[in-house]
Amino acid sequence: MPAIQLLYQAAIETLDDRIKQVVIYNAQPSPLLTEVAERCDKLVLLQHFRPEHNELKQAGLDCSESAENSADVALLIPSKNKQQTLGWMAEAMNNLVDGGKLMVGCANNHGAKSYEKALKELAGSVSSSSKSKCRVFSARKSEALNTELAQQWLTDAQPRKIESHGLISQPGNFSWEKPDIGSQLLLKHLPADLQGRGMDLCCGYGLLSVQIMKNSPGIESLYLVEADRFALECAQQNIKPWQEKIEAHWLDAVEEPLPSGEKNRLDWVVCNPPFHRGQELDVDLGQTIIANGCKSLKRNGKLYLVANRKLPYEATLDRMLMNHHIVVQEQGFKIIEATKGAGKLRGERASRKPEMRETEKDGWEIFGHE
Repeated sequence: MPAIQLLYQAAIETLDDRIKQVVIYNAQPSPLLTEVAERCDKLVLLQHFRPEHNELKQAGLDCSESAENSADVALLIPSKNKQQTLGWMAEAMNNLVDGGKLMVGCANNHGAKSYEKALKELAGSVSSSSKSKCRVFSARKSEALNTELAQQWLTDAQPRKIESHGLISQPGNFSWEKPDIGSQLLLKHLPADLQGRGMDLCCGYGLLSVQIMKNSPGIESLYLVEADRFALECAQQNIKPWQEKIEAHWLDAVEEPLPSGEKNRLDWVVCNPPFHRGQELDVDLGQTIIANGCKSLKRNGKLYLVANRKLPYEATLDRMLMNHHIVVQEQGFKIIEATKGAGKLRGERASRKPEMRETEKDGWEIFGHE
């Protein structure tokens, strides 16, 4: 990821003995982070996405949930959502000391020109450099700061009730401002009488969970599992009417154990799995999450899955000894219902990512998670 490396290298060249505190928004793992940490008294890392959070922790770097308002330098790596990124930009500028510096690193094809223009509008002037199809641009906090614009960006990035689905969500959540087609289709074809213990795997802001709890009073308990902490916090707000039955887990469903436990196998799992990592397509991601979800089920437990119709998840279900069938195919999606059988897993363990031929990844129409 050249933009991240360029940003960290530019920061290293900027930092000197006068710099006490550096904060990084959307911090990403890199060997260069160690050198950044060595060049300041305090390094504050902000990362709400569990896989990156865990990578930073494994590198011996601690993350914080919020920034302090005394940073000398702030670094920012944009997310996929512009409103979320502009909110971070405004927060970072507000939290800088007078004369403090905000530096942003972004690939050209991820909106670098647009973000540079936005920072100039916010701060008054910017410095910029380009390399390897990326830009690093920066601005100082001064009297030119447009405080009204900063407040607007902060407000636009906050969680709020969304009219289209009536739930609390915020920019950056998957399909944050309207129900996604895949989840709507899955809800349409779920049983109306789910019972016992279940899991909403990759729950987002809780769109599936809320409707499931409304429709199935016989549910004893429901696990919410989500890698995006901001989305999970929204889900916890949305599911409050049933909070005595809810257990929320901020987890990387690929690398971390799911909360069902050896003695608490689940009756059912619903899942609308992602198939992107950041900006990049990663079909193996969804396959691994589905495999781990299958492991959480007891014998005869049910998996209800929505997926892009061309994603090859049936092979994963076969490997996990899941009897399965396609309930419906509509609007580029398929709904799969699978039942867990008995016996040991065939082939590779679920913790390993299944291999795919490169030709299977080409020419797909992509719907759903982005």
